[in-house]
Amino acid sequence: MKAVRLNLEDRQAWQKLQHVLTSLASDYMDLVAAEQTEFKFEQQVLSIAFTLIASNDDRNRLNDFTQTIDRYFNRLQLVGVRRIEWEFYVIGEALPFLTQGRDIRLIAAPAPLSQNALARNDARQSPVRNAKESTLAKGKSKVGNIVRRFRGWLADPKTLQAARTVSRITIRDPRGALDAVRINAIAKFNDTIQWVDTFPWETWTKEKAQQIKRRHQRNLVRAIIEDVLIVGVMVIAALWLIEALSGPSFNLALLPKQHHDTNMTNAQYRCGNPAVNLKNYVCLGRGMRYDQVASILGSEGKPLGIDRKFGDRAVIISWSSPDLSMNATFVNDQMVSRAYRQLNASK
Repeated sequence: MKAVRLNLEDRQAWQKLQHVLTSLASDYMDLVAAEQTEFKFEQQVLSIAFTLIASNDDRNRLNDFTQTIDRYFNRLQLVGVRRIEWEFYVIGEALPFLTQGRDIRLIAAPAPLSQNALARNDARQSPVRNAKESTLAKGKSKVGNIVRRFRGWLADPKTLQAARTVSRITIRDPRGALDAVRINAIAKFNDTIQWVDTFPWETWTKEKAQQIKRRHQRNLVRAIIEDVLIVGVMVIAALWLIEALSGPSFNLALLPKQHHDTNMTNAQYRCGNPAVNLKNYVCLGRGMRYDQVASILGSEGKPLGIDRKFGDRAVIISWSSPDLSMNATFVNDQMVSRAYRQLNASK
């Protein structure tokens, strides 16, 4: 494999090295706190400090992690570096738990600087900008690791075989599959309750407090800004959740001054469904227009003739149904008279 040359006096190369090593640490989330990895390059010595989650971690796992780092540096040609050292700290302790290092062949830089541009306390770099870039790199690294792990889990032959087995069982015995899901859910719930009961919350709280204290000691301003942002996001999420779960608000100020319709007192709204029946006949009132009567009775009437009693312009309109026959007399589009006859006396 072709070796990669990095000049750590170049800011982009320095950030690339930090990003790769942080990604390697993220692959061992159960062993190393990747977000607490510290880098230092002074006097041609590259120092890397990793933070272990606990001091009683599996040594085989730790050896595997150190070998991974060693293999990575074997593929690099670091310009201006004569020695590489990496240390392992336990959360809450000031002295390193494990120290390793080795000398490498020194490759001279093409243009040596008067002072190390990548020292931790270098005033020529902007701490705010470095903090933002480091945060973005860590975020991208975590998201990338999650996506890679999920993709690997989906493509795992064991996952595919388990999916096929479950699908066959579900097709053959749906009820048994549901019972198995129920039993598995109950077992997972019991395991979760047992884990909550047996988890060392006091020790975990102390370790988190020590972790926060160390983070504040390293960079107080940055830590305070991060805490404020986290609290702000939590408050916004809580407000959004409260608003989503709360019932609809009722603002009386938005109601109109007269929030009822007087038209509902009209006879048209006191009738039943549009039909030719006795209830709708009772609803018909003197002075109604023809279109109102037709809408109440549900159909257009049939003209029968002229009612001389109300003049030459009085028209008789008839409506009928299997049970009822009714007439209405209109003068100038206003009802002046009505009559009905029950066709079925039993109803």
